[in-house]
Formats: sequence, C-alpha cells, structure tokens
Amino acid sequence: MSIKRIQHRGVLIGECDQEGERRADNTVPAHPNGIQVSADRWLLVYATRRFRGNDDDCSIVYQLRADRPDGPLIREGMLAQATEDWQPDGLRTERRYKKEHRSPAAFGVPRGAMIGGREAPQSNVFAIRWGTVAREFDPDTKYIHGTDPDPEMVLRTQAVEWIQVRLNDSEDDIVPIRPVEQLRQVGYETGNLICSAEDVRFTMSCRIQAVPYGEDCIEWVENGHFDGARLAARKYRFNASDGCYEWIETGPFVFDRPGSAGGAQLVRVNGGWVVGHTTTTIDGHVWHGRGLSWIRLDDPFEPFGKSGARSEPVLPLEPATRAPANFYCCPDGVLRCFSGDGTNSPHANERDPLYCWDIDPDDGFRASNRRVIFDTVEAGLPIRPEARPKIDMCKLLPPQGSIQYLVHRLSITSMFHQHVHTRPEFWIFPPMNRAEMESCGVYYGTIEYNDVVLPPWTFPSA
Repeated sequence: MSIKRIQHRGVLIGECDQEGERRADNTVPAHPNGIQVSADRWLLVYATRRFRGNDDDCSIVYQLRADRPDGPLIREGMLAQATEDWQPDGLRTERRYKKEHRSPAAFGVPRGAMIGGREAPQSNVFAIRWGTVAREFDPDTKYIHGTDPDPEMVLRTQAVEWIQVRLNDSEDDIVPIRPVEQLRQVGYETGNLICSAEDVRFTMSCRIQAVPYGEDCIEWVENGHFDGARLAARKYRFNASDGCYEWIETGPFVFDRPGSAGGAQLVRVNGGWVVGHTTTTIDGHVWHGRGLSWIRLDDPFEPFGKSGARSEPVLPLEPATRAPANFYCCPDGVLRCFSGDGTNSPHANERDPLYCWDIDPDDGFRASNRRVIFDTVEAGLPIRPEARPKIDMCKLLPPQGSIQYLVHRLSITSMFHQHVHTRPEFWIFPPMNRAEMESCGVYYGTIEYNDVVLPPWTFPSA
C-alpha cells in the first residue's frame, strides 16, 4: 500500500454557530480533530480563537456529520465555553482571569462496531479531552496576557479536562455519560498530585488522538506532557462496570531534561513505539528551535534500564522546524511528520507552507519525500506577508475506505493591535484586517491510498 495522491479541499469549518463564538464576535474556528462514531457518523471537535493576545484560545465545540468528515452537518454544540471572569481556587486576587480551552481530541470505538467477531463492549463510548489554563485578562484594553510571567498561575490552573459521551439512538446528537471533569489517574482523584509519576502537579493536552494499546481497543495510550517539560505515556482502560474509560497507568519519564519538549506525541510503529517532540533552547530569554527529537521505546510502560527498552534521543537535521509538529504512523506503515519549515519555505515563514515528510526510524529518523500540503500564497489568500499566516495543528482522522482526511487550522500572527515579537527574531506585526480574519478557519484535505484501509473493527453490514 502507498499514497496515490494528496489533495487539498479548502475550508471545512468556516464559522462557529454558537452564541458569542461567531465571526461577528471576532471569533474563528481553530484546533480541529475528529473520529468516526458510527458506520455513517463522524464527530469533529475544535477550539475557537480570538486575536486579543498570543494564543487567544477560547471554547471547545463539536460537530456531528453524516457519512464522512465533510458530510452534511447534523448538529453543532458546545462542550466547554471560555469565561473572562474566572477566579480559580487559590487565585483570589483583584486581577481578572480568562479560562481558555485548547487542543481537543477524542478516542473510542464506533457505535455498533465489532471486534473479533462480536460487538465491542466499549462501542459507543467516546472520551473527548482538551487543555485548560488561566490567563490574565485586561477588560479595559481587551488584552489577553501570556502565561509565562506567572508560573504559579500555570501551576495552579494548567489542567486537562474531559467528558465522556455516546451517540444517541437516532444518531443526531451526542449525550453525556460522565460530565466534564479534570483528568486525573485513578487513585489520585484529590490532592496536589494528579498521577503516579513523581511530583506531577499538572498535565497538558496531547494534540493528537490516543491510539489503541491492544487489538481489542479496550486500552488506549497517548503521550502525557507534565510540568517541568517531562514526558511520559498515559494509559486509559474501559471499565465495563461503569461503562466509561479511566486513566489507569502512567509510564516512566521519557524526557525530563532542562529546556522544552513541545508537542510531544507517542506513535506505534512496526510493533514498537516512537516519541517525537520539538526541542528548544533558551539564550538570553530568546527561544531557539532545534528541530525534532525522536526516541524509540520497546514499551512506553516498561521501566527503563532493560536492554533496548529506550534509545538515546536522535536529532536529525530535517525538518528544522520551530512550528508545531504532529506525527502519525499512516495506514501504509510509514511514519509521517506534518509541520512547517522556515529553512525550506519560499516565504521565509516557518508555518507556511504546511509540509509532510516521510520519516524512517531505521535510518536515524531521516526525513524524505517532502510534500506541500497547503500554501497560502499559492492558494491566493488575501493575507499580507507581514501579518504572518500560520498553517499548523494538522491532524489525520481515521481512514475511511481508501481515503484519509486531514484537518488543520489557518490563523495569523497579527492581532487587533500592533505588537512586537522578540523571538526567534525581532518582528513588528501590524494590526490584522478583516480579509485576513475571514481567511482564518479550519481547512482540510484528503490522502488517497492505492488500497482499502482496514480499521481495527468492522460493522455488521460490512
């Protein structure tokens, strides 16, 4: 099996239709993801975004669609709405805080799906999670301050929330099984520590979907990004007695060194596991990207020290990205990276175009076969170079037949007001204009393989 073609399709979600989240509210869709939830229903989740400060993420919204990810919209609803007058526990001050939500993702087995010749007991149970954090909000200037100046605020408010839902009988909406709550490992439901890993106070939301740990899809795993730039796997298991998933295990730290390990992800490749993440260093309060770091694991939950249990980190020269990078083992068995690369961009922009690379773990994680997924200049979008477009957060949805959908956001670095970036270089960004904001949203494309992809489950009619 191999890729036959990749085609970009354009806008998938142009506007959120929830109160307070529309373009008239200067809000656009961003941070998309999605899964299949029945034989002919797809669940998309996304975060909304504004332009009052860097990474002005807001609310988490879902869409239920018929037949395929770009099929007819059946329902849109709110999962978690941002508030700009939040006083979280332990932060009772005169300052105002915004509670924001970002990076949603979901996992689960579709309704009616069969595994091993029988209906899966965990079918029609879906876990949806996203990250939250408090950010200071100035109601007079309408400016959202960053989190870096107040590490104590991050420590107290950085968290992952999740909700568990099912598809209703008429398949025209999702309904909660368990309400929104903080993601914590079983046995750590209260107190400062949230899991069994040493001295962990908070975790961040992984950008990509969890993947099955075994063929029965009872257990699912993903990377956990914990305070102190530490990385470890977390495992979910379906609990048949209460019909929900639980976070039941945390692996040993894969990365716990000074610096930053951004956007780390855990991927199953050729019977083993790979952790990939972006790396940065700090020099004079300026952050510098160093590209990607890769680590191979026999099993993300085995204690390290066994022979061959964990490789040393590998830092190849390409892609030399400072942009968010997402990694998937595609249906043809090839590990692929989706990101930008300022060293190769014809626009000298590390997030435009959006590229895809084949990555070879058996050859030092060498990158090859760089493809352009989307380019704002080639597409003729009305975005000034000085506004700095950003094509990123690319996610692959589960394949359907021989087709796999990819979704990504398009945003811009400019905001409502002029602002200055000092990292990685000095740059003055002009205020955005309306045409640039109208270009922002959730876009998508399709990957076509030369053979049908078989998922880990089937449906009775198949």
